[in-house]
Amino acid sequence: MTKGSGQMLIQPATPNQAPEIAALYRQLTGEMSALAPTVIQPLHQDNAADFYDYLIDPQSDIFITTDQSRIVGFALVLAATTGVELEAVFHRFALCVDLYVQPAYRHQGRAQALLTAVDDWAKAHACEFVQLNVLAANTQAQQFYQQAGFLPQQLTLTRPVRQQP
Repeated sequence: MTKGSGQMLIQPATPNQAPEIAALYRQLTGEMSALAPTVIQPLHQDNAADFYDYLIDPQSDIFITTDQSRIVGFALVLAATTGVELEAVFHRFALCVDLYVQPAYRHQGRAQALLTAVDDWAKAHACEFVQLNVLAANTQAQQFYQQAGFLPQQLTLTRPVRQQP
């Protein structure tokens, strides 16, 4: 499956592309750590094996966007289900674990094209919806996802432990 128009193509990654995707992931963690340094730290080690595992698992996939011969963005999606708690409503859904486009390639429709590939994957895997997480400090991503139709379902709040005087 290859999608896109003009030079922009969205296609499933292959296992031999795991190292290049891992390099982009390190860029992503660097950007996220700048936005939320108390939540995310930059990843400096090679985690290509993790991406390789996702690529060979039939319940997950990674879609890529390229510029000529190099990967400039990716979306990692996997099939998931809601918890087994008695009060939880059961759902099978597509979890978009990460979606990243290098800064120089943003605002060209690449992220939207990657989301379309994730939606198509979700339909093909009998998922009811697509879920993702976004950092509270990443207001640009929040705006993009809201424009793409994502709505908040839960909100995680944190507070430092109060010290007694």
